[in-house]
Amino acid sequence: MRLKRRGKITLVIITFLLLTGGGLLTIFSLSADPPVESIARCSQVLSKARQAEAREYARDLLSDAEMAYTDAMIEWKIQNTKWYITRDYTLVNEKIQMALRKGEEAYRKSITVKDSMHHDLAVVFKEVEKDLVHYANHFGVLPLNQQSRQDYRTAEMLFLEARQAYESGNYNRVVHKLAKSRLLIGESIRKNQETLKGYFANIPTWKRWADETISWSKTNNKSVVIVDKFARKCYIYARGVEIRSLDAEFGINWIGNKKHVGDKATPEGRYFVTKKKSKKGTNYYKALLINYPNAEDKARFAEQKKKGLISKRTGIGGLIEIHGGGGKGINWTDGCVAVSNEDMDQVFRWAEVGTPVTIVGSLKNLDEVQASER
Repeated sequence: MRLKRRGKITLVIITFLLLTGGGLLTIFSLSADPPVESIARCSQVLSKARQAEAREYARDLLSDAEMAYTDAMIEWKIQNTKWYITRDYTLVNEKIQMALRKGEEAYRKSITVKDSMHHDLAVVFKEVEKDLVHYANHFGVLPLNQQSRQDYRTAEMLFLEARQAYESGNYNRVVHKLAKSRLLIGESIRKNQETLKGYFANIPTWKRWADETISWSKTNNKSVVIVDKFARKCYIYARGVEIRSLDAEFGINWIGNKKHVGDKATPEGRYFVTKKKSKKGTNYYKALLINYPNAEDKARFAEQKKKGLISKRTGIGGLIEIHGGGGKGINWTDGCVAVSNEDMDQVFRWAEVGTPVTIVGSLKNLDEVQASER
């Protein structure tokens, strides 16, 4: 009987131990393992997104991914401080999955945006480069607005910096520099074109002066000189027929009429030779002095002084000549017309005291001039 009872007790104990052990085994087996592999993969995805410059091109998505990853790491540390069988990595898994999803989205968006910007910026580069070339061809050597010239140089520098950033893949930096370059060069072109249009509004007057001078030459069987500043030419006509076309150079500020002494502008108008100079009579080989200022120049000067456009202490200037010493390829005089010494021999031969000298801005309209510059 005792043996029987002892056997029952033993059986109960064994059963209890088996049940307890099994329960513990079940608890341990059901305890969550930390998502180590997911965390490692998430770290790789975030690194890939950063390398694709997601911080520049998918900032919000990358920020969300990094925040979710940080939250997961904080939660992981909290769970690791607990007793093993009470750890719960559910929230860690949720945050890691969110970080993975956002990180992948950040990577894809960054690649997509960069590809799009690469193409779009290439188009803008061509447009800005075209504007820079247009400025150089049409306005580069013209003495127009000084601020405009400075803006052009700045635009050119920004363009080159943008090109360098583009080649290195830093597209956000490109956008800023290229936009500023485009704005500056566009505004410079607009201002200079307006200035030239205003200047070329005188074309009917210039053509009339030239036609009347040529007609006078034909009627009087005399030679005349016509100077075209935009063409950089000095033409000699005899009996109404062009017999010489000579390269000419002018004052540094040659666009526009001469206003006063020291402005380094070449006058425009109808003049005549008042004196022929040679040898020691001139510093420039040979020279023809013309009657600047004529009556029209004096009237215009007086009117501008009256309006306060010219200082009361400023003079009108004088001693404008056609002289030798040219052939430099640039406009360099203080307001005179310069030709090479060899060409000056031709001018000197055909001109005499009283020979008409007509100086115009251009004998072609603005469209014709700019078409020839392309």
